Amino acid sequence: MRLASRSASRLLPISVSVSTLIGAMLMAPPARAEGWMYEGFLGVGSGLEGGNAGTKDLSWQLARLRLSTGVDFRSDEDPVQGFGVRGVFELQKRGSIGAEVRYSRWISNVFGGYVGVTGTFVPETLVGATVGGTLRLPFGKRGGLFLEPSFSALPLGSDLPSSSVLFWGLLTVGVNVNL
Repeated sequence: MRLASRSASRLLPISVSVSTLIGAMLMAPPARAEGWMYEGFLGVGSGLEGGNAGTKDLSWQLARLRLSTGVDFRSDEDPVQGFGVRGVFELQKRGSIGAEVRYSRWISNVFGGYVGVTGTFVPETLVGATVGGTLRLPFGKRGGLFLEPSFSALPLGSDLPSSSVLFWGLLTVGVNVNL
């Protein structure tokens, strides 16, 4: 009998330690090492569109009215830089559908710059590079207004004037919401 009580007294601390460890592991919340911050945008914009229509002079005209919507996402560990995706819908003239993918870098909470690839793909194609800035005017913690001047050069596509480069100088104004 003495042997049985001795082995039971040795197992008691081990069983208490193991059950405490299992309980702590099951009750602990999952660790969150990295998360994403999302910001949605909806804006309307226009500006100037320029190109060489077969002459040696660069001519400018009013750009098509555009509706743009999209999402920017940044890591919560490095909120200074991020990526964005925009859908673009040109409403005037014959209308078209396009997209933009961008890399952005924020100088402060309200001002940042971006570079990216932009273009249209329906009914005809245009593809090029874009550069611009974003000025956010916050209204509370969840969102606000934004102003976005941009300049794009589109050297590729089936909708080019006389096979020359098309330029867009645009200003987009809209609302942004932290998702």
